[in-house]
Amino acid sequence: MKLQRFIYTAVLAAIAAGVWAGPIDDARKLYAQGEYETVVEKMRPQVKKTPKDGNANYFLGASLYALGDFAQAKGPLTVAEGRGVAEASRMLTEMALDRYDVEAAEEHLDKWEAALKKGKKSTPALYDELTSRMIQMRNMLDRVERIEIVDSITVDSADFFRAYRLSAEAGRLLPADAVSRLGAGASQSELSMAYMPENRSELLWAAADTSGVYTLYGADILDDGTLDHTSPLDKSLGEGGDALFPFLMPDGMTLYFANNGENSLGGYDIFMTRRTDADGGGKEYYQPQNVGMPYNSPYNDYLLAIDEASGLGWWASDRSQIPGKVTIYVFIPSSVRVNADPDDPQLGALALLSDISLTQKPGVDYKALLASKLPEQTDASSDYTSAQPSFALDLGNGSVYYRLSDFRNQRARSAMLEALASEAGLRKHLAAEEGLRERYRRGDRSVADAILQSEQETAQMRTRIVSQRNAAIRLETK
Repeated sequence: MKLQRFIYTAVLAAIAAGVWAGPIDDARKLYAQGEYETVVEKMRPQVKKTPKDGNANYFLGASLYALGDFAQAKGPLTVAEGRGVAEASRMLTEMALDRYDVEAAEEHLDKWEAALKKGKKSTPALYDELTSRMIQMRNMLDRVERIEIVDSITVDSADFFRAYRLSAEAGRLLPADAVSRLGAGASQSELSMAYMPENRSELLWAAADTSGVYTLYGADILDDGTLDHTSPLDKSLGEGGDALFPFLMPDGMTLYFANNGENSLGGYDIFMTRRTDADGGGKEYYQPQNVGMPYNSPYNDYLLAIDEASGLGWWASDRSQIPGKVTIYVFIPSSVRVNADPDDPQLGALALLSDISLTQKPGVDYKALLASKLPEQTDASSDYTSAQPSFALDLGNGSVYYRLSDFRNQRARSAMLEALASEAGLRKHLAAEEGLRERYRRGDRSVADAILQSEQETAQMRTRIVSQRNAAIRLETK
C-alpha cells in the first residue's frame, strides 16, 4: 500500500512538473525572441496560479521591464528576487538607480552578487558598471543644484533645438545642412547641429569618424562666409564616447557639450569645460566636468544653452521616456551655484524633476515671467545664408571684390585668405580683450598689465591685416 502511494505521488509530481515546465519553457523562448507582450499575456495567468513561482514571476517582470512598464514590473521581479533569481536583482538595481533610490539599489546589488555566488557564477562587467554608477549617483545627490524651472516643453526629438528661443547675443543654433554648406567637409549624415556665436567668428559642431564616433570640431569663419582650417577641438572631450551639442558662452572660454563617455551617469550627460590659448596657436581644453543634477539623469541630456541677455537657460532631456520626444526645460540661471540640502526628503524629486513645481517659488506667475523674458520668435537656425558676411576689397581701379572667387590670381587669393584668417583671429582677440576690460571695470586691477599687452597685440594684428590686404591688391592688379 505504501509502495502504491509512493508511485502515485511520484506520478502526480511528474505530471505537475511537465505541466508547469511547458509554459516556462515557452516563456523563455519567447522572451529570447523579444516577444515581450506575448510573454506577459501568457505569464499573468501563470503567476495567478503559482504566485510564488520564481521563474514565472521573473519572465512576467522582465517582459514588463523590457516594455518600459517599470511600475508593474517591480512586484513580480521582487518575488523572483526572493526566490533567488539573479537577473531579477539586476533589473531591480537598475530600476532603483533610475528613480535615484541609492539605498534600494545597493540592497538589490548585494542580492544580485549573493545569487551569482550561490549559483557559482562570476560577477559580469555590468556588476562593476552598476557599482560605479551607484557611487557616482550617491556623490551627485550630495550636490543637486537648486534651480528655478520656468517651464517644460515636450517636442519632437528631430531638430528639437529649433524650440530654443535665444537672443542674438547668445548666438545661433544651426542645422546640419548649414554646416555642410558652409564647407565642413563631411556629408550631412555625419554632422550634427552647430553653434555660431553672435560675432560669427567661428563655428562649432560634431562630426562622426569612420567608426561612427562623434567628435567636436571647430573652425574660424572667414569674411567670405567660408570656413577656415577645420580641426577637432580635443578628442579627449568625449571621454571614450561621443561628444555632441556644443554651446559656447559669450566669454569665448566656457563650453558646454554632451558626451556619453565614462563619466556619464547614463546615456548622454552635459559637461562643461573651459578653453585657453595654447602656445603656438590653437586652443587647449581643461578636463570636462559633469554639471551634475538636475541637468543630468540616467537618460539622455544635452544642449545646455545659457542666454545671459534674456536671463533664461535651456536644456533637453528624454528622461520622460516618451518615444520620439524630448522635454526641453527652461530655467533661470544663477551666477552662484546653490545646492539643495542632501537631507531634503524631496531631494530625489528635485534631482529627477518629477514635478517642476517643486523648483518654483510660491505666488510667482511663471507664464507671465516667461513671456516677459523670451526673445522674439525667429527661424534664424535655418537661415544660415545670413550668417555668411562678405568682405569688401577696393582694388583702387574701380573694382571691388566681395568673394574669394572674384580673384583671378591664385597668389592674390591666398594673400586675401590669410587676411581673412587674421581678421577672424582679431575678432576673437578683441572679444577676449573686452573680457579683460570688463574684469577691470568690476574692480579686478590685476589684469591691467594684460590689457596693455593685449592692446599692443591688437595694434600689431591690425598692421598685419593691412599688409595682407595690400599684398592681395598688389598681386591682383600687377
